[in-house]
Amino acid sequence: MIEGIYTAAASLSTLEKWQASISQNLASSSVAGFKKSNFAVETDEKLKSQYQPDGISAARHTGGMPTQKTSVNFSPGDIKATGKGTDLAIDGPGFFQVRGADGKNLYTRDGEFHFNSENTLVTKQGLTVLGDGGEITIDPEKGPLTIARDGTMSQGNNQLGKFPVYDFNETDGLTRVEGGFFEPSAGLEPTPLEKVVVTQGAIEASNVAPMAEMVNMIAVSRAYEAAQRAMTSHDDLISKAIGTLGTPTA
Repeated sequence: MIEGIYTAAASLSTLEKWQASISQNLASSSVAGFKKSNFAVETDEKLKSQYQPDGISAARHTGGMPTQKTSVNFSPGDIKATGKGTDLAIDGPGFFQVRGADGKNLYTRDGEFHFNSENTLVTKQGLTVLGDGGEITIDPEKGPLTIARDGTMSQGNNQLGKFPVYDFNETDGLTRVEGGFFEPSAGLEPTPLEKVVVTQGAIEASNVAPMAEMVNMIAVSRAYEAAQRAMTSHDDLISKAIGTLGTPTA
């Protein structure tokens, strides 16, 4: 019975974390380039192989505490036209490179950019967007910035270089940073892609499906209620057992 309470408590803890992941997805579903979080519950593989066939015994031998894993789903979102010349979308793999507030390079799929008062291309948070030659600055008197599908940047008849797109061999090594950015772990180096497709005047929508997340939220709510009932039931059984065993016999 005590084991049942531990298992129910583990379920409640896991469901709370899953709910937090769903809430983050829903809150960011309208943010350009946002990548949803996938939540998974796993059992330690060593214990799972030791206590075959179904891994249930493994969960019991770990106190009913499964391993919770949250990963980022990097599947592309829909590309939506905006008509704004500083909005960019990547059609395919890769990330835009920006300079973080601490000077480190960050990576994002959110191409909702604009020019600041110094005519430098920045993110909506004010971080500098980086081209192949560093920051991208224009002379407003020479016309708007034009970016070809292959990333070639021009202003009038002057070419300003390439708008690079970077990718990583291991996206698992990218850590989510506040603002919709990703930071590579130590030793993980970005690779500039040779063939890129950049769409000017468009942004990539998030890859969150709000209806699917709402269905998950309902499932979590029902599972949470079931776990609470299970915990209450086990607690009642323990109380009855104590009461019965603790009652002196005549």
